[in-house]
Amino acid sequence: MNMKIDLLVKFSVTKELNEKEKLIGVSHLLIGGEDVELGFTHARDKVWFTNKRLVAMDVQGFTGSKKEFRSFPYSKISSFSVETAGTFDGDSDFKIWVSGAGVFEIKFHRRLDIKRIGKYLSQKIL
Repeated sequence: MNMKIDLLVKFSVTKELNEKEKLIGVSHLLIGGEDVELGFTHARDKVWFTNKRLVAMDVQGFTGSKKEFRSFPYSKISSFSVETAGTFDGDSDFKIWVSGAGVFEIKFHRRLDIKRIGKYLSQKIL
């Protein structure tokens, strides 16, 4: 039985950001005492996990000058699911249910450790 999902936004990421890259694009949104702990990217879009929330940046348009940022505080995340990559499907699916907003989906490339990300989010919301 498939649950109907009100999909808020869907991102695909293929690479984890290194320490130098983690703050690029998000530093202006961070508040005092907030640090980026994990960051991922695919082409121009990025997803960051801070010690307080999840932030997603959707770069739009031909020039990339238009950017949409979405912020999901961990306190608003009610549940999440992890679906590991299969033999023929190279991506892992990570769905996050955000109270009052819908579902945020991130597709992780198979070389990224989805189980580590699931454990990280568990530590933030439980």
